[in-house]
Amino acid sequence: MKWIFIIILGISLAETALGWTYHVSRRPMNWTQARQWCQSSFTDMVVIQNQDENNYLVSKLPNRTRAPYYWIGLTKQQKNETWTWIGNNSTWIGEESWAPNEPNNNHITEFCVEIYVNNGPNRGKWNDEKCANKKYAVCYKAQCNATSCDRGRCQETMENITCLYEPEPGFEGDSQVSQETFLTAVECPTLSQPDNGYLSCSGGNLTFNSTCRFKCQPGSLVIGSPAVTCGVNGVWSGPRPTCASYKQALYAVAGCGALSAFCCICFCWMKRRKGKKLSQERMPEEATSPFGEVQA
Repeated sequence: MKWIFIIILGISLAETALGWTYHVSRRPMNWTQARQWCQSSFTDMVVIQNQDENNYLVSKLPNRTRAPYYWIGLTKQQKNETWTWIGNNSTWIGEESWAPNEPNNNHITEFCVEIYVNNGPNRGKWNDEKCANKKYAVCYKAQCNATSCDRGRCQETMENITCLYEPEPGFEGDSQVSQETFLTAVECPTLSQPDNGYLSCSGGNLTFNSTCRFKCQPGSLVIGSPAVTCGVNGVWSGPRPTCASYKQALYAVAGCGALSAFCCICFCWMKRRKGKKLSQERMPEEATSPFGEVQA
């Protein structure tokens, strides 16, 4: 009765979890058929990324007292090729994975792999087999979808979903966070209110890409750019503007004009002096020229 109950559940073995779910076939089939069934019914044949996942998978599969056991997504095409996992081309093969004296390629073309799930010493171990032999398929169904993560890439692990975020300008936080956590925008330091004026910031915050605008009270003039923006490194763009009275602004303009005029005079004087010096240096050369001498 217990065995019949396990067989009934075997057609759709799904563990309730945030990550992928495992499923096994109801009847044995060759490796190619097993993968086609996994791809048509779920996502693909199971892929194992490390020893912990291998042990976890064995704990979830129905136990079997004898062959046939279960196909897994590890294969190769030629005798001297490296074993690779379908889908991601990973070549991970842990030290504890293979059963003793395996893989032995006993029948020359043992290019597929089964996993033992029994109560013996080889429980959870792998064995290379001929792909034409019939065994039960072990499939997985991915849980990641387009809405699993906000801006990140969804990665599935045992009973969990992890959102991986690529570095984005203007945001900070861990690159690997839980499904409910997101990267936060970089914040710029608080700006002080200008004398004789006030400021307003877009959205009321001081985060990346937000802009603060300065305005002056009546009778005052904004000196500098009237707006600054929070940059990707948490620094405001440009110097802070100030508010000055019209009289102060006039003095500032006059001062700048006087400074410009002084610089212009100095430049013209130095240019004229340099030209005069070059002219004096040419005169002695012309006076000593052999064509200018007169014989008595």
